[in-house]
Amino acid sequence: MKNLLIFMFSAMAFIAGAQVHVNDSIEGKDSLQTIQIGEVEVTATRNQQRMSKGGLITDVQNTSLSEVGTCRDVISQLPGVRTDGGEIEIIGRGAPQFYINGRKLLDMSELDRLSSKEIRNIEVVYNPGARYGAETRGVILIRTIRKQGDGISGSLETSGRLGRYFSQSDNVFLNYRKGGFDVFGTLNYDHYRGFQKQRDETVILTDATFYLIGKDTRIYPISNSYLMNIGANWQVNNDNYIGFKYEYSATPDYRSHWTSHETVSDSHDTHDEIYYDINWKGRSAPVHLINQYYQGKVGNVDISINNDYYYRCSGNNQSISEKDQIGNLSLKGSRSRVKSSMFASKGTAEYSIGDNTLEFGYEVTATDRRDVFKNEGSNLPDADDRINETTCAGFVAVNIPIKKTELYAGLRYEHTHSDYYQNERSVKEQSRSYSRMYPSVDFTFPINRAKFTLSYETKTKRPLYSQLSSSIQYDDRFTYETGNPLLRSEHIHHFSLAGIYKWLFFSASYTYDVDAIISFIRPYKQGEPQNIMTYDNFNHLSKYNIVLSLSPRISRWSPRLRINLSGQRFSMETVDCLKRMNTPILFVNLFNSVSLGKGFTFNGDISARSQGDKDIVTIKPSWQINLGLSKNIKDWFFQFQATDIFRTARNSMITHGYQMTLDKWNYSDTQAVRLMIRYSFNTATSKYKGKGAGLSERNRL
Repeated sequence: MKNLLIFMFSAMAFIAGAQVHVNDSIEGKDSLQTIQIGEVEVTATRNQQRMSKGGLITDVQNTSLSEVGTCRDVISQLPGVRTDGGEIEIIGRGAPQFYINGRKLLDMSELDRLSSKEIRNIEVVYNPGARYGAETRGVILIRTIRKQGDGISGSLETSGRLGRYFSQSDNVFLNYRKGGFDVFGTLNYDHYRGFQKQRDETVILTDATFYLIGKDTRIYPISNSYLMNIGANWQVNNDNYIGFKYEYSATPDYRSHWTSHETVSDSHDTHDEIYYDINWKGRSAPVHLINQYYQGKVGNVDISINNDYYYRCSGNNQSISEKDQIGNLSLKGSRSRVKSSMFASKGTAEYSIGDNTLEFGYEVTATDRRDVFKNEGSNLPDADDRINETTCAGFVAVNIPIKKTELYAGLRYEHTHSDYYQNERSVKEQSRSYSRMYPSVDFTFPINRAKFTLSYETKTKRPLYSQLSSSIQYDDRFTYETGNPLLRSEHIHHFSLAGIYKWLFFSASYTYDVDAIISFIRPYKQGEPQNIMTYDNFNHLSKYNIVLSLSPRISRWSPRLRINLSGQRFSMETVDCLKRMNTPILFVNLFNSVSLGKGFTFNGDISARSQGDKDIVTIKPSWQINLGLSKNIKDWFFQFQATDIFRTARNSMITHGYQMTLDKWNYSDTQAVRLMIRYSFNTATSKYKGKGAGLSERNRL
């Protein structure tokens, strides 16, 4: 692995030296130029990436990125973005919000349905301004190639994944357009069947006894989910749009079967073996979402108004059969039912005065959530929690170009009132009412041919509603789980500097998180070996991230090297010392795209990470290689992928607690092959411009 990384860096250094002089000669030109240097032919084009207000824009149309397959595949290769197990995060910022042509993306599978051929560019906003919610720490804006055409258009897609078991996904999208009027709808079905293999070594040290626990576990999850939406959009004229959309989704069948063999020994020479057979059945149905929007122009003011209603009903049943080595059998279980509803409204207005822009707007959300939890056979308490929460916000922002520089400044005010009920009785100690201002500022400036953005912003992170639950769930003989109704919201200060020069991108960021919400493990009862996983506010947590990305192009080869160093400054109390969790993690990704001609594109990716600390966890090293081949034939697109070729990817870690240390080895069925087939006809981009409201609140639900 070390030799491979040395080769990668040497190759990129040679490429950089060869291309700098070529790009210098064609700066700002759209035409393609080819220069012969000895035996090496180097092809250069105009810059594919450029700084934007608080972010970075990457062109996709007419680049190698348009050949990688899906929108998700493109996003995984962008500077400052990291993907892990299908989850997407902006490095140092967490999970982003997604917009396609200004429309808020709620169904993440749409990233798999959108072809890379249909994307014009993608903007990663590292520092969202005041117009976004105080919890929004990153945004990804996807802009597609504008296509017009009356009549029926649509796409049909099917994909299959074969790992240990077979999974599939099918999607149909149809749009009918007549003049400025559109009617559209989507049907999507997903069947997933997975597998995990896990080995745990747990050490528990109480006041009087030392425990050593070994555990082998096999996990078999299965789920079936559906999504349907239908909507209409009317382009009244060139400046005004109105529309609505109704979406129904359901996961009526989600099951997971766990089998575990646990060996227990302690310092008193007591030994035991425990066999667990766990069945977990979940259901999320129905889930309703209604969006209504207006976007238009009144005089010189651009206006956008969105109203959303969201309702979700979900629940799960868990049954545990626990048998020791002498044959004693015990049965335990739990039942949970959750109902959530939310209404939200958001309005923004933008007014231009010369080159200056003034933005202002409002956002309100009203949420109701009830969580009923029942334990059976474990002597743990039941819970009946209800939370009513209302947030009102207003913001103002200004964008001022000054010669070659640009200043953006914004201020957002939010007031939140939350009422907490247990067993239908108000609990004042767990209710909240607070107000706060959230300033943000970006300053963009050039240095020679490079461009930089210096930013500062404040954000918040409110606890998830599940983190506020008072229910206690039984996991095994030594481990329970619960929430913390007393959690406070985080207050986050974020500083960053980002710069771009031709195909080289660099960013450095520092985050100071006050009242950081961190998962931790504490004794359930003092002196006993049982431990409970919960959440608490820590005084502060400091994190830093450094990202370097190189994206040259050499003839038909388009390599992308991304290096990220991610670290923190954090200490935690354990049973015998103050443990410092300050080892940074190095992430290295090398993406390779080679155009083979006649519509064929080959992709080969290498990713690796070192060992390091994140919150209370020490993440162990991992690496993997993925290969892929895609082919375009008129309206058809075919993609074949093989992931984790050598079965080396791991999700292994050491979790540190006050009296417990859990060392986990995990393999999560990452070695697999996948085939996707898509057919599109009379492709027309939807004109729907609904952006949604109350997005952060919906994520908390």
